[in-house]
Amino acid sequence: MFELAEIRQRERRQALDFPFQFRALRDGRVPRVTLIDIAMTLCQIVSAIVLAYFLRNVWAIVGSMIIASLGRLWAGYALFPGSRHRFLRDREIAADLWRFSRVIAVSSTLTLILTQVDKLAMARILSLGEFGTYVIASSLAGAPQVFAFNYSSSIVYPTVAAAWRDGRSVTAAYYGCWGRFFYLYAFGGGALIGVAGLLIRILYDPRYLPAALYLSILAVSTSLIMVNRSMESVQIATGHQRVTIEFNIVRLIWLITGGMLALATSSAMILVVTIGLIEVPVYAFSLFRMARDHQVRWLREASFAATLTTGFAVGITTTLAARMLFPSL
Repeated sequence: MFELAEIRQRERRQALDFPFQFRALRDGRVPRVTLIDIAMTLCQIVSAIVLAYFLRNVWAIVGSMIIASLGRLWAGYALFPGSRHRFLRDREIAADLWRFSRVIAVSSTLTLILTQVDKLAMARILSLGEFGTYVIASSLAGAPQVFAFNYSSSIVYPTVAAAWRDGRSVTAAYYGCWGRFFYLYAFGGGALIGVAGLLIRILYDPRYLPAALYLSILAVSTSLIMVNRSMESVQIATGHQRVTIEFNIVRLIWLITGGMLALATSSAMILVVTIGLIEVPVYAFSLFRMARDHQVRWLREASFAATLTTGFAVGITTTLAARMLFPSL
C-alpha cells in the first residue's frame, strides 16, 4: 500500500511539473488556456487584415485561419511543457479511450447533423434571397454561443470534476459556477430576443428587416445554451458520458418532428420556430436528470429564468425607446 501511494504521489508531482495541454483545464490552468484562445483570435484578425491588404480576395480569410492554427499548435508546445507526443502501446489505456471516445464519436456525428440540417431544409423551402436573410439571423444568434461553450468546458467541467474526485458536493460546485458572467450571459440572451429588431435595423438596410423575426426566435436557444451545456458538463464530469447522446437525441426528435411538419406545409416559419426552441426540451430533460440525482436548486433555476426575463424586458424597452427617439430607424 505504501509503494502504491508513493507511485501515485510521484505521478501527481509529474503532472504538475509537466502540465501538458490536455490536462490544463482539469488541473485548473484556465488562464493559460484562455490566453492562447485570446492570442490566437487576435493573431487571426491581424493576419486576415494584413493578407486582405495584399491579396484583396477571399484567400486572406483562409490564410489567416491557417496562420492561427499554426500559432495555436506552437503555443500548445511552448506554454505546456511535456506536450510532445510519443508512441506507446498500452492495451488498458487504449480500451479505456475507446470506451469513452465511441460515445463522443456518436454524439459528435449527431451534433454535425443538428447544426447543418437547418441549412439544407431552409434551402429547400426558401428562395435564395430569403435563405440569405435567415443565414444573417442564424449567424448573429450563434455568435454568443461560443462563450457558452467555452464557459461550460473551461469553468463548469473542471470545477465539477474536481468536486466529484474529491468527494465534495457536485451541486454546490455546479451552482458555485453561476457567477456574474453566467448571469450576464442569461441577461444578454434575453435582451437579444427583445432587441433583435433594433439590432437588424442598425446593422443592415431595410431589405433585411425579415431577419429580425428570425433572430428573435433563434435567440431563445441562444439564451438557454449556457445552462444546457453547463448541465451537460455536470453529467460528463460525474461519469455519465452517454448523456451527450441522450441530449442530442432529444434535439433530433424535436427537429425531425418540426421539420416534417414544416416540409409538409411548406412553412419556413414552423422550421424556424422548431430550431429556435430546440433547447427548450433539452433544458426540461436536463432538469429531470439532475433532479433525479437531487442536484437541482430550484431557487437558483428561478433566478436564471428571472434574469433572462429581465433581459428580454430591457431589450423590448430599449427597442421601443429607440424607435420613438429615432423614427427613421
